[in-house]
Amino acid sequence: MSPTPGTRLGPYTLLELLGKGGMGEVYRAHDTRLARDVAIKVLPADVAADPERIDRFRREARALAAINHPNIVTVYSVEQDGDVHFLTMELVEGEGLDRLIAQQAMPLDRALQVAQAVVGALMAAHDKGIIHRDLKPANVVLSRSGTTKVLDFGLAKVRSSAVDDARTQMATEIGVVLGTPAYMSPEQVSGLDVDCRTDIFSFGVLLYEMLTGVRPFAGRSPAELATSILRDAPAPLQSLRSSVPLDIAGVVARCLEKDATARFVSMADVQRALLSGRAVAAAPEAGPSIAVLPFKNLSSDVDSEFFSDGLAEEILNALSQIDGLRVGTVLEGSVRRAGNRIRVA
Repeated sequence: MSPTPGTRLGPYTLLELLGKGGMGEVYRAHDTRLARDVAIKVLPADVAADPERIDRFRREARALAAINHPNIVTVYSVEQDGDVHFLTMELVEGEGLDRLIAQQAMPLDRALQVAQAVVGALMAAHDKGIIHRDLKPANVVLSRSGTTKVLDFGLAKVRSSAVDDARTQMATEIGVVLGTPAYMSPEQVSGLDVDCRTDIFSFGVLLYEMLTGVRPFAGRSPAELATSILRDAPAPLQSLRSSVPLDIAGVVARCLEKDATARFVSMADVQRALLSGRAVAAAPEAGPSIAVLPFKNLSSDVDSEFFSDGLAEEILNALSQIDGLRVGTVLEGSVRRAGNRIRVA
């Protein structure tokens, strides 16, 4: 039986149900030891009852916990209370990407910012041998601080088998969230073994939807949707939104190639293509920004020119150490030397 709000799992008190799917239920919970709220993912009873799947889950959770990336939700621990197995994670306060794009496409700059953050998260996971396999808007959250966070990362598999893929697909189709098949790759809906290129396809679907407000593939049932993914060519992206740069549309089209060998080889290749093809100057992530220009030397001493230049560089280096600060706004200043005293403005 699933736990309910108010249930205690060890030192954690479940507060509210945040979501559910084929791989379990996610709750907001309070950690009484550290006096903080966390997210807890409770595994389904059929997974918890299978020793082999539990062992694999623990191995994969440990691999995920080893990833330290600002765009991936941090895994804290894998725990058990009686016959309930659960995972504790960072609680991200924000809005799901699925809600942001439910009505319309995102502004181009913001869509590309989010895309770059998701690419970075996927690169970090793939470097550890972890494949997401369930990348979709509901698993991407834009936190209140403006940071993009990818959820549910890799808990289904670390380079799993075709049998595991089919099992995950079936759990999704009969589970609560029926939208997931729309983001599956052709090899995934076919029950074939997958590698990092399945995430590249799902990323292409995600970016297509962020840029146009519609999904590239559709169907009235999971079977029709699978057929569309395997057979149909999506509408050209620029036919739906002409302002999207041609190079960006080309990146999306290559991600959505039905033959995995025709896609990008890695997310690093996707990142390079996005950066080289961007005609719009989109910042890496929203947040405070600053730039430092050379300080004007108002002294009569020409030797102070070197000091002025060096001062700007030192300030820039110091500012670059501040978390969440990026280049954008302009800071100007001047420096004046009078004897042994220096005035900086």
